[in-house]
Amino acid sequence: MPVILALLGSIITILILINRLKENGIDIGWLNPFSWFRRRQWAKQYNAKAIHSISSPMELTALLMVALAKSEGDLSSQQKHKIKQLFQSEFKLDEEQATSLFQSSVFMLKDEIDPLQNLNRLIQPSKNNFSEQQACSALDLLTQISNLEGPENQIQQKTLTKFKAEFLSENKPGEWT
Repeated sequence: MPVILALLGSIITILILINRLKENGIDIGWLNPFSWFRRRQWAKQYNAKAIHSISSPMELTALLMVALAKSEGDLSSQQKHKIKQLFQSEFKLDEEQATSLFQSSVFMLKDEIDPLQNLNRLIQPSKNNFSEQQACSALDLLTQISNLEGPENQIQQKTLTKFKAEFLSENKPGEWT
């Protein structure tokens, strides 16, 4: 019985000391490994760029379409109109949703110096979500955008080649569901 009382007294003393430390502004929460791991994961997610965490095939395809169009310079009104039109016809979006998808793609690309240079990093989060039909359709859409204002430039050719190598074994047209 005296051992149990001594043990309870020690536990209460430690809890009171921890409480006093917290009241005086000393945080010892960093000693908890589970809390540290959660904070670390949250910091990684919070500090990561949104462009590198796209998991939706449609959003990734839209982003790549805008990036390919911007690889030739600023977007022309013809390119903007064609991209929005493709969003509506291929992705089955209404005009408001297509405009929203276009704007979010442009916004994500605004801070990226060269998003097509790190194509593997962009593709990685959504690679498993692509079906074969979606990959074929995405390649077709990217090709249409590349050829919109003349022949493909070198950046567009490299991007299409990398995309094809990542996703396709054969080139078959597909649809979005």
